[in-house]
Amino acid sequence: MIIKSFIEGKPDGAGAHLVADYDQSKNFIAENGRRIIFEGPDGKVLHRALQLRKDGYAIIGLSKAVLKTWKKQVGDQIKIEIRKDESKYGMPFPEEFEITLEQDPEAAAAFEALSDGRKRGLLHYADSAKSEASRIKRALELAEKLRTGTLHGGT
Repeated sequence: MIIKSFIEGKPDGAGAHLVADYDQSKNFIAENGRRIIFEGPDGKVLHRALQLRKDGYAIIGLSKAVLKTWKKQVGDQIKIEIRKDESKYGMPFPEEFEITLEQDPEAAAAFEALSDGRKRGLLHYADSAKSEASRIKRALELAEKLRTGTLHGGT
């Protein structure tokens, strides 16, 4: 499904999103589910959710960081092609975290017991570190918290 939309949100980029046609989005979700994947203008693949709104439109949420990477701002027009996200968790699984969980079956079991949304939150946290060393540190931290049941709030 092709979406051509203006980026909407507050002038500072808070709450940025793309608006999609409601009926097309509803049909897409019925056939494929709401987890989507698309390439941004920078060529990087993004995993998101196609969200139906009660006020008659559908949106795809964007962050300030994504807008910065894209060198776009609220009011700019963008065209993307969305497709079904076939990944297991609806997000990329960082290699460092995957290896850590393979070596820690107790943490892996605790991870699998989480809700899908919570899993995506942890995957995002583990993957958002810029350096490999930081991703490893976060993976080990998350495994410890999963194993000991001390995972609270955002992470």
